[in-house]
Order: sequence, then C-alpha cells, then structure tokens
Amino acid sequence: MSRRVLTTAEQQAWAFLSRAPHLGSAGEVETHFAQAIGAFGYDRFCATLVNAERYGREPPTLSRQDFDAWDQRYWGERYVVHDPCVKLLLKSPRAFAWSDAKPFGDGRAQAMWGEAGEHGMNEGFVVRVFGPAGQEVLIRMSTRAPDTDPAARAVLESLATVFGTVMLKHWELQDDNPDYGVISERQAQCLYWASRGKTDWEIGAILELSPRTVHHHIEAAKKRLGVVKRQEAVMKAGELGLLSQAG
Repeated sequence: MSRRVLTTAEQQAWAFLSRAPHLGSAGEVETHFAQAIGAFGYDRFCATLVNAERYGREPPTLSRQDFDAWDQRYWGERYVVHDPCVKLLLKSPRAFAWSDAKPFGDGRAQAMWGEAGEHGMNEGFVVRVFGPAGQEVLIRMSTRAPDTDPAARAVLESLATVFGTVMLKHWELQDDNPDYGVISERQAQCLYWASRGKTDWEIGAILELSPRTVHHHIEAAKKRLGVVKRQEAVMKAGELGLLSQAG
C-alpha cells in the first residue's frame, strides 16, 4: 500500500507546527505562520486578546498583518453591532468561516461583506484559542478566494491554535527585558498586586496572565532588585517608587 505524499501546503503546515514552540521571537513566529497559511491562500491575519464579555470594544492586538485598514473601517463604522460572526463567537467555541456566518447577517452586514471584498478580503476563517488563565485569543485570517476549502479547515484551525498559543506566551513575556529598566512594567504590576496580598493565581486573574507567568515575573524582579524573598522585592520596589507606577 503506497503512502500518500504530502502537498507543499501540508508540508509547510507541519513545518510550522513543529517549529513554532521553539522559535525565539514573536517576529519569527509571525513570519513562519504567514508562510504556512499563505500556502493555503490566506494572506492576512490578526490575533487579538479578548474575552466574551468584551465583544463590542476593540481588543488589544497580539499580532497583525495587513488588517489595519479593515479594522479601522470595521470599528469606525461599528460593524461589530451587525457582524453575524460575533453571534457565532458567543454561541460556540468552534472555528468557522465567514461564509458560515453570512446567511445570518442583516442589510448592514451585507454592506460590511461588500466592503471587506473591496479590501481584498472575500473569505475569512476564525479560530478561538484559550489560555491557561482564562485568556481568549481570537485569530482571524482572510483570503481573496471566494470560500474556504473544506479540506483545509482542520489544518488552518491547527495552525491558528498553535500560533495563538505561542503568541500569547510571547505577549505575556513581552516586556521581560533586561534593558527595560530596573524592573519591567509587567514585573512592577505583579509586585504591586503582591504588595496587596494577592496570590499568583489572583494576580494572574487581574492581569490576564497564567499563575506560572506571574511567578516568572516576580522571580525575575527579585533577581534585578538583588533580593531573595518576594516581600523584600515588594519593599525595595516600593522604596524605589516603582509600585506607584504600576497601580
């Protein structure tokens, strides 16, 4: 029995899935992700950090490629109010294509799809990724093609899931840089809430970080401040006036 040979697109997908967790920077992850989904005809993407109760407000961006003009138009026209994709997001965590949502739209939604097409975005694919501290990353990808190949859906979902997970990790550690200052902003935030008696789990819930990441930031702050204990780090950061900046 002969073994099926992977297509070029499938080979690029497997390459990304195996390499992404080991790439050293968010920029490298973005480059390889763009190549992987580009092989399936998707030339734009955006990863945003959202929670279900926050739909309706523009969320913070983890990664973006060629979505700026469309998002500016989308939020400026308040299309979020009429976008049937939002209804699907609130209804189910499953990935879906724009073409799945289009039948549920009203007249304003049809105008939105028309404008998206004018921006070179005729079809899209949406994937939700959930982080360890309850974070939710929304991955949007778009293509000039009129629809999504059914055979590509599972692969696109896998690519986006790994991409969102790895980008969330880089986002959590984004300012953990020795050149940032005495301690980073994220480290100061963690120490600020530690000074209020919060546990790693509670700090993570407040800052939308995993408890492990909170622990990492506090340990890094201890090293930079030259202390051994967490309470010593809190006291020294307070003496340096760093905690007041974090609240």
